Amino acid sequence: MSTARNFAIKEKHLWGLICETESALVDHYQASIEPFIRESEAGNRQWGLLLAALTFEPDKITPAHLMVRGPYTNADEYLARLRKSSDNGFLQEVEPGEFRLTEKGRSFNAQFIALARQAMVEVDPLVLEDSSRLAELFSRLVESCLATEPPPKNWSIALSYKLMPEMNPPMPFIEQAISCLFAYRDDCHLAAWQQTGMTATSMDVLTLIWKKESKSLNDLLVKLSQRGHSEEVYINAVSELQQLGFITGTRNSLRLSTAGQVFRDRIEQETDRYFYMPWTCLSQSEVEEMSSLSTRLLDGLKTKP
Repeated sequence: MSTARNFAIKEKHLWGLICETESALVDHYQASIEPFIRESEAGNRQWGLLLAALTFEPDKITPAHLMVRGPYTNADEYLARLRKSSDNGFLQEVEPGEFRLTEKGRSFNAQFIALARQAMVEVDPLVLEDSSRLAELFSRLVESCLATEPPPKNWSIALSYKLMPEMNPPMPFIEQAISCLFAYRDDCHLAAWQQTGMTATSMDVLTLIWKKESKSLNDLLVKLSQRGHSEEVYINAVSELQQLGFITGTRNSLRLSTAGQVFRDRIEQETDRYFYMPWTCLSQSEVEEMSSLSTRLLDGLKTKP
């Protein structure tokens, strides 16, 4: 019992290191891609859509596809973003609401990926032997997630996996493996809360209040403005959560109830249960090895100029 519990703690510690490492990697390669993004006139949301379109192939990209992983955003908002990319020549609307990459879009993706991955190679602080070993451990973990029987469905991780490069050089492989794990975490979270029957907007609101990131309706409207929903949608979400007894107070002072805390905590616990299930592919010593290598990688990235 004690060994299993300690093992779970070590996995969570490792995941925290992985999240920090991803953030540090982004800080380093961002300097390489930002000038290219500006010159190409593709904003952050556009380049995200273009990479998504690449992963959906041979299918077309549609609002419905995007709403599988991101059900919190209005379908019309997704459609508006897709049409903006079409207006800019990156996508072509081949049927109403259905888009494919243009040659310009394909060229953007290829250059974006090449620039980012070259920057990752250059910033790798580990010797090749250690970096390759870390890539091998990440590979086993991602493969285990993909092979795990649902729940959760592996929709998001399977799409992210389409962008996996060769294992050599190791750092771009490690970064994409981390992206796959983030995608799998999304798959797990969706499976955890969707089985409760709660709407996506209500879950979005509950999570922000649970995280103490919003304390009023106005806070919520500001934080969630990019979702493309009307004020009425969030008024209804707040009302639903109040009726369920998950939040209390007025629109100007929203608080999480004990019942709401218990409910949202259980969602997180269920997410963790799904997420860490495939990690049994690694022995306890391998988790410790992966933690040690990830710590050295993170420390090395932090000291890089």
